[in-house]
Order: sequence, then C-alpha cells, then structure tokens
Amino acid sequence: MRRKRYGALVLAGFFFGTTGTAQALGPDGLSPLAVGSARLICGALLLWAFTKFTPTNTIRMPLPQLWLAAIGFAMYQLTFFSAVKSTGVSIGTVTALGSAPALTGVIAWILNREKPSRHWFFATVLTTVGIVFLSNAKGFSHFNVAGFAMAIGAGASFSLFAVTSKQGLKSGIGTTQAMSQIFLLSALLASPFLFVGDFAPLLSTSGVSMILWLGLVPTALAYIAYGYGLHGVRASTSSTLILSEPATATLLAALVLGESLNVQSWVGIAIIIAGLAYLSRE
Repeated sequence: MRRKRYGALVLAGFFFGTTGTAQALGPDGLSPLAVGSARLICGALLLWAFTKFTPTNTIRMPLPQLWLAAIGFAMYQLTFFSAVKSTGVSIGTVTALGSAPALTGVIAWILNREKPSRHWFFATVLTTVGIVFLSNAKGFSHFNVAGFAMAIGAGASFSLFAVTSKQGLKSGIGTTQAMSQIFLLSALLASPFLFVGDFAPLLSTSGVSMILWLGLVPTALAYIAYGYGLHGVRASTSSTLILSEPATATLLAALVLGESLNVQSWVGIAIIIAGLAYLSRE
C-alpha cells in the first residue's frame, strides 16, 4: 500500500511538472498573478464538480487546517507563477520545489513535532544535490534575485499547504473532498488577482486552453493523486517524492520549449531519480 502512496505522489509531481511549460505556451501579456488565480478558480470548479459525482462523507476539514492550507496554496500559485515568469521554467520550478522538502521538514516539526525519518534525510540530501546540478547547469550569468526569492516563497507556501492539509486529513475527511474545500477557499482568496494586468489574453483560444490544462492536469488530477498519497506518508517524505516535478519541468522545457540540456542537466535528473528510488525503499 505504501508503494502505491509513493507512486501517487511521484505521479502528482509529473503532473505538476507541466505547469511552467503550459504557462510559457500561453498568450503573451498575461500577469503571472492572473494566471495563478485563473488556475485556482478553474481547478477548484473541476474538483467541486468531481465531488458531485463521487461518494463523499459529510465531514468538513477543521477550520485552522483549512485556512492555513488554503492560504499556503493561494500564496504558492501567486509566487510560483511570478517566479517562473522572472527566472524561466527550469530555474523557477527547480528552486521552488527543490526548497520544499527541507522547508516542509522544518514546518512539520514546528507545527506537529513530526520528526523526519533517516530515509527522508538522506533522500533529501541526494535529491537536493540533483537540484543543485540542474539549477547550475546554465550558470548564474542571468541570476534573478527577485525571482529566486519568489521561488523560495513558493517552496515555503507549498510546504505550509502540505503540512496543514495532511493534518486536516486526520479528521477522516476524504482526500478529494478535502482538496476541493481547500481549493475553493484558495480560489476565493486569490480571485482579486484575476484582474491584475490585461484580462483580454485569458479570453483568447490559447488563453482558455492554457487555463483548462492548468486547471485539469497539474491542479485537479495532480492534487487528487497528491491527496491520496498523503495518507500514511510523512509530509516531509511527500515533499521529497514530488521532486519528480523539477525533473519533468526541465525535460519538457527541453523537448517542448527548445531549452537545451547539457551533461550537467542530465546528471541532475539522474540524481533526483536515484533519490526518489532510495526513498521508495522506506
């Protein structure tokens, strides 16, 4: 059963990894804040619709965990898309998700006194080395301080979401129902940002296609898999397993967007895969 949970988290990471490329293929002139808000609204509506056709219980997530998870998730959308816009798909994704395992371990210890396992420690060290290889593959000649700071903020926001949503699942609420409640509140919190900048590109064919993809694949489907994987898995472990995201994002940036991958990039991807494989043995 634990292997299935781990597999679901890795699959969620693959889905997450399509986010930056989808944004890059979207229309020009869009504010990243508007993209993040639109993704949240679309994903929340899709998840809500999904819960209407699946058996659910009447349990509601405890309000403290619901609000903290929703705030973390809303902040993650806004900071992540801003980071990717500033630094590029590879660096923004690698920095945001690469920082998440360590930050999740710290937040889980502060809020829940959850002590990370030894497997988590060594796997996180190994995957962090892979992240460093990926992020340094093209050098720092175009290093963006503001973008890097937003990416770290995205990692911290995702960590808050991961820890508090897992804690909320202990109430007995179903995973899809929990994600739906979190997303609906997050969408409400982020909705004012939908109108930042020029709104017209969102209504274009490419804009609608981008939002539908972002709402369905790296949001609704990804977080159904993520919520399933969270059961019986430490929050710190889950954040390490979804490091399949930056590897996926880097590969897609090369295959779809034409970003070149050098030897160091491939080494980084291989190290991340090795770290995930090691953690799956826990």
